[in-house]
Amino acid sequence: MMLQTIVTLLVFSIISAKKPPNILIIIADDLGYGDVGCFGNKTIPTPSIDKLASQGARLTHHLAASSLCTPSRSAMLTGRYPSRTGMVPTPPSRAGIILFLASSAGLPQSEVTIAEQAKSKGYRTGLIGKWHLGLSKSKYNDNIFHPNNHGFDYYYGHPLTNVQDWYNDGSSLLYHQIPRISWYALTSVIVTMLTMYFLYKREYIGLKIVIFVLFSLIFLWSYFFFAFLNMILLNSLLYRNLDIVEQPINLETLSERYTKESIEFMENSTNNNAPFLLVVSWNHVHTALITSKRFRGKSKHGRYGDAVEELDYGTGQIISKLDELGLTDDTLVYFTSDNGAHLEERGMHGEVDGGINSPFKGGKGHPSVDGGIRVPSIVRFPNQIQKNIDINEPTTQMDMFTTISNLIEADIPKDRPIDGKDIMPLMKQKESITPTPVLYHYCNNEIHAMRYRPPEGNKVWKLVFKEPNYMSGQEKCEGLACLCRNALVLNPPVFYELTSDLGERKPIPSDSSEKYRNLRDIMMKQLDDHVTSVGTINSQLTFTKLLWNPFLQPCCNFPTCKCTDPKYS
Repeated sequence: MMLQTIVTLLVFSIISAKKPPNILIIIADDLGYGDVGCFGNKTIPTPSIDKLASQGARLTHHLAASSLCTPSRSAMLTGRYPSRTGMVPTPPSRAGIILFLASSAGLPQSEVTIAEQAKSKGYRTGLIGKWHLGLSKSKYNDNIFHPNNHGFDYYYGHPLTNVQDWYNDGSSLLYHQIPRISWYALTSVIVTMLTMYFLYKREYIGLKIVIFVLFSLIFLWSYFFFAFLNMILLNSLLYRNLDIVEQPINLETLSERYTKESIEFMENSTNNNAPFLLVVSWNHVHTALITSKRFRGKSKHGRYGDAVEELDYGTGQIISKLDELGLTDDTLVYFTSDNGAHLEERGMHGEVDGGINSPFKGGKGHPSVDGGIRVPSIVRFPNQIQKNIDINEPTTQMDMFTTISNLIEADIPKDRPIDGKDIMPLMKQKESITPTPVLYHYCNNEIHAMRYRPPEGNKVWKLVFKEPNYMSGQEKCEGLACLCRNALVLNPPVFYELTSDLGERKPIPSDSSEKYRNLRDIMMKQLDDHVTSVGTINSQLTFTKLLWNPFLQPCCNFPTCKCTDPKYS
């Protein structure tokens, strides 16, 4: 009888040990490295994120694949550089993100996401919040790029990204970026009219050509202004799976609803005895910075600080629910930000609407500097990863694809290069050196910098080929991002030793000594191999694909295009 009991206990222990772990991924939007307490902030309280860090590992050298959200999110979900998936524009001067919900740009269905990996192992998968990887491709509501068609069983969120215009308070992304755009438009029309009149009077051209040119110019400017001045109408849509449930989105209650939906998803999964992969992709702290009344005016840092505190609160509520459901020990929690804080962002009255990336240089949209790509990240996995430790080795968001796939015993795709590596041995402190010694930093489809962690010692070297063209005396660019075409070419390229020079203040010319020339040669060989492996980029963000397409424009209750989510009305 005792032997039978022992055998039963052993079998139960084996079964329990094989219980599939749940996966909870929490993604902040534009949260800076220096915006949370556990990464150095002293003035914005973030108790929930700080507590999470004390219960797991801080990834202090964790990198996004891009300093912009569309490419960085694609890399996070697929484990592949955006250049491999086509989520970069060609030529590099084009916009690096999806600007309109009704465009034909998006993450190809041929790509394998971490959600599809989880589904292959019987997981229930959910995405709550921001997507920003496309919607329809060629037909109205074909939803080719929709999260439901990329492995997520359940989706509740905004498929694009919220911008200043969404709050309808007079703020305008267009006029923020190009304040004199109306004058440019009017001047171009007047100059064209005068030119056409001159040519017509001299009988160089006919009246039909004059009418055609003027009509075309007026049509193009009308199209441009309609698309960019109606972003709340065209892009502020909330989806539940394939259905539009709200247009425009009520931003004041959005974070609260995302918290409730996340908790409900975990409860339903637990009730159905199903392991889950849940991605919570916050709207905070991207503009428009609108919070619930509970947090409005609470922070000394204005509405940006309010948004950070609401983000922290919602994160704490979701993680607390894991405890209530008894899932803490069985759940890997990964917290990160899609890129660094936005330094150029300002409100209509000049107020700061972006965070800080201290101690690093630069921010969102600055491709080669760490402020744009080194993000505050935490992994908690009780009984697997020690509490309150720091992982200082270079790691990347792409690593989580492979790490999670191996953890849930999903097969890694072998028909394509996967750039992410399994960092669980590093986080468990069974390994002391990163499995990814070389990383590449893109500005759209160009590599502006790369970093190398040699197998000996503890130094990390960054080799920079191009750097942002900052305004004089500042570490900011004109407009909302540092345009790739304006980047400064460094000849020769320069090194930064990132272990001691976190802020990249001490450039070392790469031809200044034999030591640095040899180091450069080693890195350039790696770079050549990487470029060869990427091959020709099949861009999904071409000019025509990024254009607003009225034939793809979703709308609820046409022609008013207004509705309110009945679940929360």
